[in-house]
Amino acid sequence: MKIVNLMGGLGNQMFEYAMFLALKKAHPKEKILCSTRALNGYNLHNGYELERIFDIETKEASLWQLTKLAYPYFNFQTWQVMHKWLPNRKSMTFETMRVPFDKNDVERVESMFYDGYWQYEEYFKDAREEILGVYQFPKFTDEQNKKLAEKLISCTSVACHVRRGDYLKYPVMCVCTEEYYVHAIEKMNNMVSPDLYCVFSDDPEWCKENLAHLFSEMEVVYVNWNKGENSFRDMQLMTLCKHNIIANSSFSWWGAWLNQNEDKIVLTPEKWLNKNLLKDPICDNWIRIR
Repeated sequence: MKIVNLMGGLGNQMFEYAMFLALKKAHPKEKILCSTRALNGYNLHNGYELERIFDIETKEASLWQLTKLAYPYFNFQTWQVMHKWLPNRKSMTFETMRVPFDKNDVERVESMFYDGYWQYEEYFKDAREEILGVYQFPKFTDEQNKKLAEKLISCTSVACHVRRGDYLKYPVMCVCTEEYYVHAIEKMNNMVSPDLYCVFSDDPEWCKENLAHLFSEMEVVYVNWNKGENSFRDMQLMTLCKHNIIANSSFSWWGAWLNQNEDKIVLTPEKWLNKNLLKDPICDNWIRIR
């Protein structure tokens, strides 16, 4: 038996469920379960979103099964306390970017509780087709998104994601600077001839004040209408663009990874976090910008 802990916002939940699918493929005869209890009482984002968006019905571990491998996490608060103060059990494995990638995390045969974000493509690379099959967005239902989606598909469009908001509160998160976007947009313009830039951000006013001069000679749309439970529509629109400029954000990472343009160019910040990491989520064929 293996249990994958689901927590965080949509992008992180997608990484964790991708790990679940990788484990399911690697161990077809074993019971692979999820636990969503750490999302109870987690108020930073929109709660558990995979079922609502992708119609995913997770195989939920019972409290008894969870306690057998880890601890009785009733909600986010008890997970925080137990994660910090209780000793790790042999049946618990934690993902950290401060150690090299270890394929054994997927291939290990013993029963295990998986705690972490698993933000590294190598963990689930072998399950790519299964992941693409599961992460199918629902059709747009409003005219504003429908019209923009049609335009993104029909021209040389570039998604540009600017993540600020909660990142400003945590120095470790390494907010992408205006300089990063200057260099990234210059690089993109030299590699392709964009017809349209589509800017996605939790701080659109900052983008208009600080980045508008970069788009003076081209069309730009600031997508600021997908709020709350509809915020996933931003990711959906990102996947329809021909190319992507991402932030150090799991949300725009998936917007780029799910982009099915075979010739896509993905530009990323050189650093993912303000930490010394031995691995980060940036894919090998994506281009790092200083």
